[in-house]
Amino acid sequence: MNAKIIASLLITSLTCTGISISPPTPAIAKPPAPTIANRVYARANPAVVTIRGNSGHGSGFIISADGYVITNAHVVQNQPAIVTLMMADGKTEIPADLVGFAKNGVDLALLKINRPGKKFPTVALGRMKSVKVGDNTYAIGTPLHEAFQNTLTTGIVSAMRDDGKYIQHNAAINPGNSGGPLLNDAGEVIGVNTLVLGRKTGNVGLSYAISADVIRQFILDARNGNSSPVATIDSK
Repeated sequence: MNAKIIASLLITSLTCTGISISPPTPAIAKPPAPTIANRVYARANPAVVTIRGNSGHGSGFIISADGYVITNAHVVQNQPAIVTLMMADGKTEIPADLVGFAKNGVDLALLKINRPGKKFPTVALGRMKSVKVGDNTYAIGTPLHEAFQNTLTTGIVSAMRDDGKYIQHNAAINPGNSGGPLLNDAGEVIGVNTLVLGRKTGNVGLSYAISADVIRQFILDARNGNSSPVATIDSK
C-alpha cells in the first residue's frame, strides 16, 4: 500500500471517529516591555509645566502635592508676581504666585500654584552622590514653541562642573527648556536645565543643569523665608 493511500485512510479514520485536525494556532505577539525612557516619562511628565511670560515661555516642575514649582530665575525674572502655568495635559491653565528667587546669583525661582486643597502630581529630587559620569539623563520641557510642549530628549551625564553644582550633559535642550527637569533612570530630578551652548550653530551637546543638591538647599531656604524678592543672577 503506497503512502498516498495510507494518508487517505488515516484522515478518513480520524474523521469517522470524530477527531478533527486543525491548523496550529499562530502565536500572539506580546507587546514590547516599556523601556526605561517610557517609564521615566510616564512617571515625571504629569508634573512638568510650561510657564508663560510676557515675552516667551519656559518650563518648570511641581515638587510638592500642594503646588510648589521649581523653575529658573531667568524664566520669571521681570514678569508679573502671578504667572500662568500650562499643565501637562495641554489644556489646563493655572495661576501661580512667585514665592522668591535664590540668592548669591543662583538661577532658581520658587512658585506656588493658587489652588488651595487640590493635590498635584509631583517629581522627587534625587541625590547627587549617586550621579556618575556616563549615567543616562532624560530632559522634559517645552523647547522653542508651545507646540512642542513636554518634549522628551535623552543623553548622558558628560561631566560634573563647579564642584558638583552643575551637571554637564548632552540631552538636547533649547530655549524654552529652561527650568525643566533633568531626570535619572528612576524618574528623579537630578538637575534643572538652565543653559545650552552653541545656540547659533544648533545644539552641540553642551547642556548644563543646576544640580539637585543646590535645588534642595534653595527649596529649604525659600520655604523658611530666606529667599530674594528679585532675581540675583546678574549680581554675581
